[in-house]
Amino acid sequence: MRSADRVKIREALDAGLPEGPLTAPGPFLCYLTIDGLDRTTDQRKLIRLRGRVHAAARVAAEGRHTTYHATDSAITIGIQGPDAQERINQLRNALSKLTTKHGWTIRDEPR
Repeated sequence: MRSADRVKIREALDAGLPEGPLTAPGPFLCYLTIDGLDRTTDQRKLIRLRGRVHAAARVAAEGRHTTYHATDSAITIGIQGPDAQERINQLRNALSKLTTKHGWTIRDEPR
C-alpha cells in the first residue's frame, strides 16, 4: 500500500464514517444513470453497447462494490468507496464518445 493511500484512509477515519448502511448518494456511494438505450433498435448492436458500458463500469470500479440495474431504456451503475465520485467521473469520461454518438443522456441520480 502506498503512503498516499494510507493518508487517505487516515483522513477518512478521522472524518468519521456515515451512520447506518450506505444507501444514499454521497461521498461513499455515487451513481451514474444512462438513459436512452431504447433508441437503438438493432438488438445485437444494443447487446454490444451494453457490454461496452458494463466493461467500462468494471474498469472504473476496480474491485469496489458496485450495483448495476438495467432496464430496456436505462442502466444505473453505483460505485461505493471513499473515492466513488472520482470513479464515477472516470466512467463518465470513458463513455462520453458513446453517449454523444448514440444520443444518450447521463445523470447522477439512480433510477
